[in-house]
Amino acid sequence: MFLIGGPAYSGTTLLTHLLNQGRFTCLHEPDFHNPQKSHKGMLYLKELFPNKGFPDIPRRELTYREAVSLIQECEMIISPQNLGFKTCDWPFIEYSKFYKELGYPVIAIIRDIRDALVTTVPPWVNGEEGLNRRYRLIWRNLELFDLWFRYEDLVMDTEEIIKKISKVLSYDFKVLQTWDPKTVNRHMLWERRHHLLKDGYISKSRIGIWKTSNKECSKESHETALMMGY
Repeated sequence: MFLIGGPAYSGTTLLTHLLNQGRFTCLHEPDFHNPQKSHKGMLYLKELFPNKGFPDIPRRELTYREAVSLIQECEMIISPQNLGFKTCDWPFIEYSKFYKELGYPVIAIIRDIRDALVTTVPPWVNGEEGLNRRYRLIWRNLELFDLWFRYEDLVMDTEEIIKKISKVLSYDFKVLQTWDPKTVNRHMLWERRHHLLKDGYISKSRIGIWKTSNKECSKESHETALMMGY
């Protein structure tokens, strides 16, 4: 079992796709604690492994501890596949606490918040202030992660980052510079900004875009970027 994540719009979806290979199955925001997300979790696992007998989908919201127990059960069912998933923000931190307690690896990715803000964030983020809260939350909890790196390094030096991930997850991942767009998990494409995955290669075009955009970031966003080493 393994967990990946970061703040919203930091490259977590790309990372999820890159880790779906070989003996590793990485789900996109299944949020096992929330039955309303079962189409990305339990139901999708049943679709991927139709000959396996999975437990019933919980009818109520689970605690994070209960959700981790359910994930453990699912991984045993699909063994020898390794089951991982990606989530963001507060759920990522809550799951990370239990994964760390149980000794399962946790990997985080961060990004320059100013680049993330070039594309208008959806209402559920609560604007620029809400995105700042999410980015600072992840930065304050770096001690929970076995490995963390920057989105910019992932796309510019993919081979080196994949080597580090391979070491943490004890598996020799291939460097996917290109892929068949049909292999992208359909659940990753629910937002238009993620459609870059359909191009079938790792794009370097989203780095530093705030500098040439018409987007004016708040003082708080510049401070967050500086805090995170940008």
